[in-house]
Amino acid sequence: MPLNKLLEELIMKRMLTLAIVFCSQSLLASNCIKFNDKDFCEVWNNKDDGVHTVELLAEGQSLESWSTMITVRKYKGKTALKEVLPGYINSVKPMFTLKPDILQSDTSKAKEEVYFRMLLLAPDKSHYEYVINRFYRDDDESVKSIFYSHRIPFAEQVNFNEIMENRDNWLEQLQSQNIDGHLGE
Repeated sequence: MPLNKLLEELIMKRMLTLAIVFCSQSLLASNCIKFNDKDFCEVWNNKDDGVHTVELLAEGQSLESWSTMITVRKYKGKTALKEVLPGYINSVKPMFTLKPDILQSDTSKAKEEVYFRMLLLAPDKSHYEYVINRFYRDDDESVKSIFYSHRIPFAEQVNFNEIMENRDNWLEQLQSQNIDGHLGE
């Protein structure tokens, strides 16, 4: 095969590969949630044992190095919060640094809804996570949840001013989110 033809073929393959990578990133980036004046876009998606989880990060963050994250979940076949909450709480209980706040909304339109505000310490003690979790059921098919996680580097003295100033606003933003479209179902 002539060298020109070989080079042409190689260039075409690379262009095709770049086009595929670009398009796949665009598809993932199209699954975004506006939160705290930032777009959080899908970086991880998993369906395991009846739980569909999607993790979303702001631009420039990765699963290995993030400061804020949105997680949405759908618990297929679970039709009441009591079927989901005990397992979830038991999974995070070893990381509690303080007793979590348990809140309910007076203005909720959901059939069931509860919020948890908690401070967790990562198992490797590298960071804290301030997490606001909204668990709700708005139909009779499944329980859904949306979490906002704010990572705080571990230190002897930690400044929680940003958390205290913004936590009510973050909770309101979670309450206004409809996650159905973000689970790709």
